[in-house]
Amino acid sequence: MHDMPLNQAVGLVGLGAAESPQLLAVVSHGDPRTELPLLWQLSTALSQLGYGVTVLDANIGESAHNPGLQQLLDYQFGHGPVAADGPEWNVLPSAQGIHTLCNLVAKPAQRLQRLGDVFQTNGVVVLYAGVEPLSKLLARTELRPLLSISGEKNALMTTYLALKRLLRNARLEPTILNMMADGSEIQSGVGGVAKALSECAKNFLDYSVQAIRIDPAQPEAQLDADMRRLAARLLENALPLRSNVPGHTGFGNSGFREMSRSH
Repeated sequence: MHDMPLNQAVGLVGLGAAESPQLLAVVSHGDPRTELPLLWQLSTALSQLGYGVTVLDANIGESAHNPGLQQLLDYQFGHGPVAADGPEWNVLPSAQGIHTLCNLVAKPAQRLQRLGDVFQTNGVVVLYAGVEPLSKLLARTELRPLLSISGEKNALMTTYLALKRLLRNARLEPTILNMMADGSEIQSGVGGVAKALSECAKNFLDYSVQAIRIDPAQPEAQLDADMRRLAARLLENALPLRSNVPGHTGFGNSGFREMSRSH
C-alpha cells in the first residue's frame, strides 16, 4: 500500500483559478456507509483548497420539488448553479440528467461539453455515480475515478467488480483508496479486504493495485490534511469540461496499458 507523500505544493492548488470547470468522479459500488462520508470529506477538502464544488449525485432522482441536473440541462440561462464569492459545495440530484447525457447520440467529448455548458464557473464538479454511467461518460479519458475500499460486508466483491468493469469496459484506471482503520485489515488470519483485492486483481486482471491509504480513525486534523492531499492528487487528473480550453482535451489513454480480455 502507498501513502501519499507530503507535498509543499498542496496548499497552493487553490490559488490558480482553473480555465474550465474541472470534473472529478467518485465510484458508487454499493458501499454508501463508506462512500458518502468520503464524498463529504473530499468536497470539504476541495473547498478548503479554494474551489467552489458541485456534487452530482447520480443515485438521487430529480423531481419538481427537488430539481437538479436534468432541469439545468433543460433550462440553461448561461449561469452555473454555483456562483459564490467564496468556496462552498452543493449537492444536485442527477440521476435523470446523467441518464440523459449517457443516451445522447454524440461522441463522449460532446456529452461532456454539454455538461460543461451548465457550469460556467471555474470550480470543481464531482460526479458520484455507478460504474455503468461513469463508463459511458468517461470511457478512455485520462480522468481517474476514486474507488474506495472498506471493511463493509461484500466490499471485496463490489470493489473488485467495479475495478474490473472500469479497466476492461471503459479503459479507466481508478485511484484506489483504502479507507480502513489501523488493524482492521487483518481478518481471519489471512489478510484484509485491501490485500484480497490486490491478489484478485493480480491473478484475474493482471493488474497491480497501488492503493492510497487513509485511516478514518486518526485525529481530525491529520484526516483533514490527508483529504486535502487526496483532493490535490485527484485534481492532477481532473477532466476539463469545456473543450475550448487550449491544450486540455483530457482524452486518450496514454500510459494505460491494454488489459487482457482472456480472463
